[in-house]
Amino acid sequence: MTEGPLPRAEIDVWMARLAAGEREVFTLVFEALWPRVFGLCRATLGNDADAADAAQQAMMKLMERAADYDPSRAALPWALAIAAWECRSALRRRTRSREVASSEPEESASHSPTSVDGARTLEANDPESELVRRDLVQRALDAMNELSDVDRATLAATFFDEPTEVVGATLRKRRERAIDRLRAAVRRLYGLD
Repeated sequence: MTEGPLPRAEIDVWMARLAAGEREVFTLVFEALWPRVFGLCRATLGNDADAADAAQQAMMKLMERAADYDPSRAALPWALAIAAWECRSALRRRTRSREVASSEPEESASHSPTSVDGARTLEANDPESELVRRDLVQRALDAMNELSDVDRATLAATFFDEPTEVVGATLRKRRERAIDRLRAAVRRLYGLD
Protein backbone atom coordinates (compact mmCIF):
# COMPACT_ATOMS: atom_id res chain seq x y z
CA MET A 1 0.00 0.00 0.00
CA THR A 2 1.21 3.50 -0.73
CA GLU A 3 1.87 5.90 2.13
CA GLY A 4 -0.42 8.94 2.23
CA PRO A 5 -2.46 10.28 -0.65
CA LEU A 6 -0.90 9.77 -4.04
CA PRO A 7 -0.56 12.81 -6.31
CA ARG A 8 -3.34 12.98 -8.87
CA ALA A 9 -0.91 13.34 -11.76
CA GLU A 10 0.57 9.95 -10.89
CA ILE A 11 -2.91 8.39 -10.69
CA ASP A 12 -3.68 9.87 -14.12
CA VAL A 13 -0.52 8.33 -15.58
CA TRP A 14 -1.25 4.91 -14.07
CA MET A 15 -4.87 5.00 -15.18
CA ALA A 16 -3.79 5.93 -18.73
CA ARG A 17 -1.37 3.00 -18.70
CA LEU A 18 -4.11 0.68 -17.46
CA ALA A 19 -6.44 2.00 -20.20
CA ALA A 20 -3.71 1.24 -22.74
CA GLY A 21 -3.68 -2.37 -21.59
CA GLU A 22 -0.74 -2.42 -19.17
CA ARG A 23 -2.19 -4.80 -16.58
CA GLU A 24 0.89 -4.59 -14.33
CA VAL A 25 -0.33 -1.20 -13.02
CA PHE A 26 -3.69 -2.66 -11.91
CA THR A 27 -2.59 -3.00 -8.27
CA LEU A 28 -1.11 0.49 -8.22
CA VAL A 29 -4.34 2.00 -9.56
CA PHE A 30 -6.44 -0.02 -7.12
CA GLU A 31 -4.32 0.98 -4.09
CA ALA A 32 -4.37 4.64 -5.11
CA LEU A 33 -8.12 4.83 -5.74
CA TRP A 34 -9.57 2.48 -3.11
CA PRO A 35 -9.26 4.81 -0.07
CA ARG A 36 -10.83 7.69 -1.98
CA VAL A 37 -13.64 5.62 -3.48
CA PHE A 38 -14.38 3.95 -0.14
CA GLY A 39 -14.32 7.33 1.63
CA LEU A 40 -16.90 8.76 -0.77
CA CYS A 41 -19.09 5.67 -0.40
CA ARG A 42 -18.88 5.79 3.41
CA ALA A 43 -19.76 9.50 3.46
CA THR A 44 -22.69 8.91 1.12
CA LEU A 45 -24.13 5.67 2.49
CA GLY A 46 -23.43 6.18 6.19
CA ASN A 47 -22.23 2.71 7.14
CA ASP A 48 -19.15 0.65 6.43
CA ALA A 49 -20.90 -2.49 5.16
CA ASP A 50 -22.92 -0.71 2.47
CA ALA A 51 -19.95 1.51 1.68
CA ALA A 52 -17.66 -1.48 1.18
CA ASP A 53 -20.20 -3.15 -1.13
CA ALA A 54 -20.66 0.01 -3.22
CA ALA A 55 -16.92 0.71 -3.31
CA GLN A 56 -16.21 -2.85 -4.46
CA GLN A 57 -18.81 -2.54 -7.21
CA ALA A 58 -17.36 0.81 -8.25
CA MET A 59 -13.81 -0.56 -8.37
CA MET A 60 -14.95 -3.57 -10.42
CA LYS A 61 -16.69 -1.29 -12.92
CA LEU A 62 -13.73 1.06 -12.97
CA MET A 63 -11.35 -1.77 -13.81
CA GLU A 64 -13.78 -3.30 -16.34
CA ARG A 65 -14.15 0.09 -18.03
CA ALA A 66 -10.48 1.04 -17.85
CA ALA A 67 -10.25 0.97 -21.65
CA ASP A 68 -12.97 3.68 -21.76
CA TYR A 69 -10.88 6.07 -19.66
CA ASP A 70 -9.99 9.29 -21.51
CA PRO A 71 -6.36 10.13 -20.62
CA SER A 72 -6.97 13.81 -21.42
CA ARG A 73 -9.20 14.02 -18.34
CA ALA A 74 -8.39 13.56 -14.66
CA ALA A 75 -8.75 10.00 -13.38
CA LEU A 76 -9.90 10.78 -9.83
CA PRO A 77 -13.13 12.63 -10.76
CA TRP A 78 -13.90 9.86 -13.27
CA ALA A 79 -13.42 7.21 -10.58
CA LEU A 80 -15.46 9.17 -8.03
CA ALA A 81 -18.27 9.62 -10.57
CA ILE A 82 -18.44 5.84 -10.98
CA ALA A 83 -18.44 5.46 -7.18
CA ALA A 84 -21.19 8.09 -6.87
CA TRP A 85 -23.29 6.15 -9.37
CA GLU A 86 -22.84 2.98 -7.32
CA CYS A 87 -23.86 4.89 -4.19
CA ARG A 88 -27.00 6.17 -5.91
CA SER A 89 -27.81 2.61 -6.99
CA ALA A 90 -27.27 1.33 -3.44
CA LEU A 91 -29.53 4.06 -2.05
CA ARG A 92 -32.25 3.19 -4.57
CA ARG A 93 -31.98 -0.51 -3.67
CA ARG A 94 -32.09 0.34 0.04
CA THR A 95 -35.18 2.50 -0.46
CA ARG A 96 -36.95 -0.17 -2.52
CA SER A 97 -36.15 -2.89 0.02
CA ARG A 98 -37.50 -0.74 2.84
CA GLU A 99 -40.67 -0.01 0.88
CA VAL A 100 -41.24 -3.71 0.31
CA ALA A 101 -40.32 -4.71 3.86
CA SER A 102 -42.40 -1.97 5.44
CA SER A 103 -45.70 -3.48 6.45
CA GLU A 104 -46.23 -1.48 9.63
CA PRO A 105 -48.47 1.56 9.52
CA GLU A 106 -46.64 4.87 9.80
CA GLU A 107 -46.64 6.71 13.09
CA SER A 108 -48.84 9.74 13.16
CA ALA A 109 -47.18 13.13 13.05
CA SER A 110 -48.37 13.81 16.56
CA HIS A 111 -46.11 11.02 17.89
CA SER A 112 -43.00 12.19 16.09
CA PRO A 113 -40.23 13.98 17.97
CA THR A 114 -40.56 17.74 18.04
CA SER A 115 -38.37 20.57 19.15
CA VAL A 116 -39.30 23.23 21.66
CA ASP A 117 -40.89 25.39 18.96
CA GLY A 118 -43.00 22.47 17.69
CA ALA A 119 -41.03 21.84 14.48
CA ARG A 120 -40.26 18.23 13.65
CA THR A 121 -36.67 17.24 14.46
CA LEU A 122 -34.86 14.57 12.48
CA GLU A 123 -33.02 12.01 14.53
CA ALA A 124 -30.13 9.87 13.34
CA ASN A 125 -32.19 6.63 13.29
CA ASP A 126 -35.32 8.27 11.94
CA PRO A 127 -36.22 6.85 8.48
CA GLU A 128 -37.40 10.28 7.36
CA SER A 129 -34.07 11.77 8.35
CA GLU A 130 -32.28 9.10 6.33
CA LEU A 131 -34.41 9.84 3.27
CA VAL A 132 -33.74 13.56 3.59
CA ARG A 133 -30.00 12.90 3.92
CA ARG A 134 -30.01 10.63 0.86
CA ASP A 135 -31.92 13.21 -1.17
CA LEU A 136 -29.43 15.92 -0.22
CA VAL A 137 -26.48 13.69 -1.11
CA GLN A 138 -28.10 12.84 -4.46
CA ARG A 139 -28.65 16.51 -5.22
CA ALA A 140 -25.07 17.34 -4.29
CA LEU A 141 -23.73 14.59 -6.54
CA ASP A 142 -25.92 15.73 -9.43
CA ALA A 143 -24.68 19.29 -9.00
CA MET A 144 -21.05 18.10 -8.77
CA ASN A 145 -21.46 16.30 -12.10
CA GLU A 146 -22.32 19.68 -13.66
CA LEU A 147 -18.92 21.13 -12.70
CA SER A 148 -15.67 21.08 -14.65
CA ASP A 149 -12.87 18.69 -13.73
CA VAL A 150 -10.91 21.58 -12.22
CA ASP A 151 -13.84 22.59 -10.01
CA ARG A 152 -14.46 18.98 -8.90
CA ALA A 153 -10.76 18.52 -8.16
CA THR A 154 -10.69 21.76 -6.17
CA LEU A 155 -13.70 20.70 -4.10
CA ALA A 156 -12.25 17.22 -3.60
CA ALA A 157 -9.04 18.84 -2.36
CA THR A 158 -11.10 20.99 -0.02
CA PHE A 159 -13.40 18.37 1.45
CA PHE A 160 -11.29 15.20 1.22
CA ASP A 161 -7.90 16.75 2.11
CA GLU A 162 -6.53 15.74 -1.28
CA PRO A 163 -3.19 17.21 -2.31
CA THR A 164 -3.44 19.89 -4.97
CA GLU A 165 -1.05 21.60 -7.34
CA VAL A 166 -2.09 25.06 -6.15
CA VAL A 167 -2.01 26.47 -2.64
CA GLY A 168 -2.65 29.66 -0.74
CA ALA A 169 -4.62 32.46 -2.35
CA THR A 170 -4.94 30.62 -5.67
CA LEU A 171 -6.53 27.61 -3.99
CA ARG A 172 -8.82 29.83 -1.92
CA LYS A 173 -9.98 31.70 -5.05
CA ARG A 174 -10.53 28.46 -6.98
CA ARG A 175 -12.45 27.05 -4.01
CA GLU A 176 -14.61 30.18 -3.80
CA ARG A 177 -15.38 30.05 -7.53
CA ALA A 178 -16.05 26.29 -7.47
CA ILE A 179 -18.46 26.67 -4.55
CA ASP A 180 -20.22 29.54 -6.37
CA ARG A 181 -20.56 27.37 -9.48
CA LEU A 182 -21.79 24.48 -7.34
CA ARG A 183 -24.46 26.73 -5.81
CA ALA A 184 -25.47 27.91 -9.29
CA ALA A 185 -25.72 24.30 -10.48
CA VAL A 186 -27.95 23.40 -7.51
CA ARG A 187 -30.17 26.41 -8.24
CA ARG A 188 -30.34 25.52 -11.93
CA LEU A 189 -31.11 21.85 -11.28
CA TYR A 190 -33.51 22.24 -8.38
CA GLY A 191 -34.78 25.81 -8.58
CA LEU A 192 -33.56 26.64 -5.11
CA ASP A 193 -32.73 30.21 -4.13
